[in-house]
Amino acid sequence: MKPKRTTNVYAVILVGGKGKRLRPLSTDKLPKAFLSVTGNRKTMFRNTLDGVLKLVLPERIVVIANTAHARLVRKDLPGASRKNIILEPVSRNTAPAIALAGRFVMRRDEDAVAVIMPTDQYVPDSDRQLKAIKKGIDFVIDNDDVIVVIGLKPKHASTEYGYIRIAKPGMTVKVDSFTEKPDLKTAIRYLSGGRHLWNSGIFIFKARTIISAIRKYAPKIYKELSNENINASYGNMPNVSIDYAVMEKADNIYCVKGSYEWNDLGSFDALEKVLKIESRSFIKKDGKIVKIL
Repeated sequence: MKPKRTTNVYAVILVGGKGKRLRPLSTDKLPKAFLSVTGNRKTMFRNTLDGVLKLVLPERIVVIANTAHARLVRKDLPGASRKNIILEPVSRNTAPAIALAGRFVMRRDEDAVAVIMPTDQYVPDSDRQLKAIKKGIDFVIDNDDVIVVIGLKPKHASTEYGYIRIAKPGMTVKVDSFTEKPDLKTAIRYLSGGRHLWNSGIFIFKARTIISAIRKYAPKIYKELSNENINASYGNMPNVSIDYAVMEKADNIYCVKGSYEWNDLGSFDALEKVLKIESRSFIKKDGKIVKIL
């Protein structure tokens, strides 16, 4: 199932997360995106890459990574994608990274659609995930100036995930609000209410739409983004997530509901669960996984 009309679609893979909650397994030299947790023994970055290669051509894959991890990225990337590696001179959060990717894509085609893909997710059935993403792409093509987020039905009251409140039940609906990592009491209420979904961190939009939103809601980032010497100005950008910088403020966000297994590998509990599913052995010390075998 391809998007209903031929369009210029880019997949933007974010590999900037340091994985501080997974230390000492994750380190500055080997961040969590380059850990191997699945039975196929590929890194999380490689598994994400394999998924998006079913969606876009290699030359339309953009990777945002820290300068220190350039070698790790190039090792897995197809040759046609290597010219699309954007290296952050300093580590910043998702808002500056997505702004940088938006500028990169817009300079090629302002009407191009960008799909933002995190690398710290466990999705055993990537085809079901891609089905939801393709619905989001079609919605962005058909509706001007919208941002789509993929939402997932919560399985339990988690305080580790962000939540999306949707305006009404449905597969593609308006988003009322975002909440980042609520307390347990609030998460329990969200679970029972039926109007909240987990925020997968996958966003879809036209390049010009996200740049316009950053200009409106995150002017400090936009100001530095306008500097042609981005290596000099990038460090001046606020260290803020795209959720806080844009998504919590914008009124043009829609949610496509995904129907697939999903785990955010941001904690040792989540990681241990996935390793057991994938029949991977590991060594623990003081309650933390220190080595995957």
